[in-house]
Amino acid sequence: MDIQNIETQHLSEILVLNEISVAVLSPLNREKLLHLISQSQLAKVVLIENKVVAFLLAFGAKADYQSINYQWFNARYEAFLYIDRIVVSQAYRGKGIATEMYNYLVAYAVSASLPRLVAEIDIQPPNNASLKFHQRFEFVEVEQLIHSENKIVSLQSRSIGG
Repeated sequence: MDIQNIETQHLSEILVLNEISVAVLSPLNREKLLHLISQSQLAKVVLIENKVVAFLLAFGAKADYQSINYQWFNARYEAFLYIDRIVVSQAYRGKGIATEMYNYLVAYAVSASLPRLVAEIDIQPPNNASLKFHQRFEFVEVEQLIHSENKIVSLQSRSIGG
């Protein structure tokens, strides 16, 4: 597995992966994706045999990102790494790629002296697989945000280091 920076040639494959998972992610077009990449602290793809099988976008504090979830963390923490999205191709799920990407994020946070990783997980409708996955990585709920009658998210944080 090869984790690399997102390059122009990866954009169409990323957009396809995002669209397949749009039920649990906000939609992206090329312009919005390029903006997110420009604002991100980490914009990575996982390549297997030169094919994009996963990608991640993560933001540090003070980014130009209007996500209500990101803004909640940004208003409360001086330093963090916000995991906006990690998407793994359906054909490669269950093969440890998401775990490797989270290990990569933890190592990055340690090397960048960031005190915490943060993310949100849908609890209405529930995303139980994501909740269990984040519990394995020692994330704990710090708040719940009600987006609408049908959408509630759990804001989660994981401390890094001592």
